Amino acid sequence: MTSAKGAPGVPESSGPGVMVVGISHASAPLDLLERLSETGRPIDELVAGATTVDGIDAAVVLSTCNRLEIYTEARPGASDGELHDLVARHTGVARDELDPHFYTHRADDAVRHLFTVVSGLDSVVVGEDQILGQVKQGLERSQKLDLTGKVLAKAVQTALRVGKQARNDTGLNEAGRSLATEGLAFFERRIGSLTGRTALVIGAGSMAGVVVAALRRSGLGTVHLANRTPEKAQRLAETAGGRGYPLERVPELLAEVDVVVGATGTNGHVVTAQHVEEAMRRRRGRELFILDLALPHNISPDAAVLPGVTFVDLKRIAEEGSQDEVSVASVRAAHDLVDKEVADFRTRVSLAGAAPILTAMRNAATEAADAELGRLTRRVAGIDGAAQQEIDRSVRRIIDKALHRPTLLIKELATSPDGARHIEALSRLFAADGDTKKIEVIG
Repeated sequence: MTSAKGAPGVPESSGPGVMVVGISHASAPLDLLERLSETGRPIDELVAGATTVDGIDAAVVLSTCNRLEIYTEARPGASDGELHDLVARHTGVARDELDPHFYTHRADDAVRHLFTVVSGLDSVVVGEDQILGQVKQGLERSQKLDLTGKVLAKAVQTALRVGKQARNDTGLNEAGRSLATEGLAFFERRIGSLTGRTALVIGAGSMAGVVVAALRRSGLGTVHLANRTPEKAQRLAETAGGRGYPLERVPELLAEVDVVVGATGTNGHVVTAQHVEEAMRRRRGRELFILDLALPHNISPDAAVLPGVTFVDLKRIAEEGSQDEVSVASVRAAHDLVDKEVADFRTRVSLAGAAPILTAMRNAATEAADAELGRLTRRVAGIDGAAQQEIDRSVRRIIDKALHRPTLLIKELATSPDGARHIEALSRLFAADGDTKKIEVIG
């Protein structure tokens, strides 16, 4: 932490805190989110760019099909406007188009938002657990770039723990479903049983793996996969009695399967409306069911208007909602857990700010005692070793007893609503004469 002026080693009255700037499915239409995810520029550039903004020391970027958020460790007064400009430049979407959809949270509100997101309480499908891995990847990316500050890293690490606990302890894990699983359930309610049908899944990553497992549970006879790397697709397809294909084979496979599921991240449509139209002519009246769980879309939404095609994507799922509602009790319990963890995190950060003050206070008392003990030894002759040790122990006990109540009071003041002001005043009182060794309390 940066030291307060005139108080080396002690944090400023209001040290770095968490600030988040973002756009998500809760603030923007899905077509805009799709455009944000279409940029071909590396996320590393966005992370590095954020840390060049004045007042921002660290950053973690969360980029998914449903949100783009920049979590930062920001000093007091740091502005979110430059981050808005950064997102616009990175994505190629005009700033004036993005501005109505941006949100900014600071301090406790930012930490609460982070914990809520990682817990799956802010997802299209409440309780979905893929966000845990995505946040972990964001943290690891920043750590590799050495752009993760202590406060921000601890906030994200705590969020990952809270997210797991929310799912396991509140019943949210059982009540909620992953996006892929819920999407398939939504789909099946509209087209009927999938038993005995043949499916083609586009992709072979983690989302595709969830889709394949859900399709197998639904009773599909065969599940094929198509991927940039056919070997990877083949390995996953073998678990469902299917075959793996390169992406180039997808258009011709449309005429053979009953269900197509888009589940890969890629720029541009793997399946165009023209591909579907040509396949429908070869199908001779057999319906084609399309479920696109990807953003950007794997399958052109223009295919939805073609005769014989049932098309469902994330926008339709979000608009129509789920019949499999998460229980109110689970959601309430998860929110209560988040509130408690936010308060606990604030306390730990506040105590971290107070720790150098406590060290400075004890150092000042100890130095004064050592000086007086040294003066006593020089002025009083004949003090033997045993007596000297007893005197030393007595003085240390006096220091401990004298500092006990001030220590409790400083901790209480640091964690109060005006804790930052108290820390500033106390730092000047106890650490104005020199450096003090900082104690790391967080964690």
